[in-house]
Amino acid sequence: MSKQPQKREDMDNTLEDAFGVNFRALKTLKDILVRPKTVFASYAAKDRTTYTPALRLFAGLIALQVFVSFLWGGYSGLLITQWESQPATASQMESLFQGSVEEIAGHYGNAAAFLHAIVVGAFTALSAFLIGAFNKSLGWVARVNITFAILTAGSIIGLLGLIVLAIIGEPAILNWMPLVIFLSYWLFFVRGGTGILATTLPGSLIKGSVFATVTMIYVLIGGVVMAFMGLTYAYIRINVGG
Repeated sequence: MSKQPQKREDMDNTLEDAFGVNFRALKTLKDILVRPKTVFASYAAKDRTTYTPALRLFAGLIALQVFVSFLWGGYSGLLITQWESQPATASQMESLFQGSVEEIAGHYGNAAAFLHAIVVGAFTALSAFLIGAFNKSLGWVARVNITFAILTAGSIIGLLGLIVLAIIGEPAILNWMPLVIFLSYWLFFVRGGTGILATTLPGSLIKGSVFATVTMIYVLIGGVVMAFMGLTYAYIRINVGG
């Protein structure tokens, strides 16, 4: 083996050991953004060497989102910001939980950071059934990879939004994030799915709208479930201990 490929392999292994990524993962992320059709076609062809499985990328990006969110206080900071603008709600929650807003939000934030990838990821994974309905010839591995490739693109957009939020410190940006992520799901479905998930561009536009709508519903349900579990955890920690 020549020195150059060996050096590249050593660097690749070092990156994977340190950050859980390698050059193949970075290449996959790049191509999902700039050449999604190539990535989708590779997954559809059951190619397991060219690109990193999208589920792995999605989990890594969610973890990175959680890390970046701590720049503006994480889930606890977001909850406190919301309640500060709703004094009556904050007072009711303090009475119900028998604890301060800061204490409730702190426990909630710890639970939500752990649950996000598990709960929201599990619900959005249901979109793989929709991918299967659009192209019944796809195997389950391909369906899951294509689904999470689209979700990964949306996660990248969401991560960029968090970075912008951290820089300018304007929470109102979060109000636009659901629409932005919806459009990203639709856009990457159309860009990558035409010819694979739909035979024509008009068909891809329609199916992309269905996919984005259904997936956002799953995201909403996952978010509600995560919030319920997080608040339940906060109540138990405050009133039962542990």
